[in-house]
Amino acid sequence: MEYLGKLSLLDETGKPFSTHVERVLRELLPRLRRQFPALKDEVCVTEVLEEAGRRIAEHERRSGPIEKLHGYAWVTVRSVAMSRMRLSATRMAKATLGSELSQVALSVVPSAEGSPQQIESDVLFREVLAHLTPDEQLVCVWKKAGFSTKEIASYRGSSVTAIDTLFHRAKQKIRRILGVQESVRRVKSG
Repeated sequence: MEYLGKLSLLDETGKPFSTHVERVLRELLPRLRRQFPALKDEVCVTEVLEEAGRRIAEHERRSGPIEKLHGYAWVTVRSVAMSRMRLSATRMAKATLGSELSQVALSVVPSAEGSPQQIESDVLFREVLAHLTPDEQLVCVWKKAGFSTKEIASYRGSSVTAIDTLFHRAKQKIRRILGVQESVRRVKSG
């Protein structure tokens, strides 16, 4: 509430509202805070009051002074606040945990990134890539990133068949490097 006490509420042109509109909006501030406790951000509260003020000022421009301004202003403020609460950014702010609760929640969430298995997999991938030609390395990295053979071929200016062949040869080299083909042969012959 201290924040709003220092500022004037402004219309769409950046000018303060008429005295009677600003006074009514400021009087409705405590009610707005009680009715909508999720609107904690001072900037958001100010935006709600300013939007309501714009609507009131527009109505007065079209129809003349409002007879029961306090009641009309509250209905307008409530309408703007409810619209604001439905916006995704406000829903996100309501669903966001504070720093201590966030730390507790994050401490129990398993992570796929940076896990020992992920680190070992990345190291193995880099070591295997070192044994491939630059073209094979490039195709393997793009495949790991999720690019299709057609996308890689288009970018490189070659045919899909050429990329498939290059990738197949790279996979064969990788199998040899890892000793996968040898163990498969032993199982088949054993």
